[in-house]
Amino acid sequence: MTGYSPPVKDSHCGGCGTPYPADARSPAGPWPRTCAACGHTAYRNPLPVAVALLPVTGPDTTGLVVITRDIPPRRGGVALPGGYIDHTEDWRHAVVRELHEETGIRADERDVRLADALSSPDGHLLLVGLLPSRPEADLPPSVPTDETRGHHVLRAPGELAFPLHTEAVRDWFAGRYR
Repeated sequence: MTGYSPPVKDSHCGGCGTPYPADARSPAGPWPRTCAACGHTAYRNPLPVAVALLPVTGPDTTGLVVITRDIPPRRGGVALPGGYIDHTEDWRHAVVRELHEETGIRADERDVRLADALSSPDGHLLLVGLLPSRPEADLPPSVPTDETRGHHVLRAPGELAFPLHTEAVRDWFAGRYR
């Protein structure tokens, strides 16, 4: 199709489809946006992500459960188990759901406590859920999932796939969340 360009994300009203004025069409354009045709106001809200901090105790050290990503972005990178919070989902439920989906480890959402809430410049809001520690011997075997190459225990802080994960891990190892 000659001359066709797909619309730019957030360039049209989500209520009626009317294009916003040219100066508001870029993702960085003015927010909130109110549609001149239908009056619908759109807000640029952060994307909420829930991650699990699951401490595990071993014979000599305590560490955290992490996964190796097998999906973009940052395929092959080490990260905390986590993901987007579904619409109407409680963030604590998202923590244990993502932990189970990515590691096979089960946890009770009633045991999750908020360790931190971190914001990134790219518009993500990371809710860090801390779970009670458990013995490493009680973890299920590490197996690949739809999104991971498996899980392992991180025994010292290091650079993770995402800066906010790195920050949360560093703070946990420093004793900030205990």
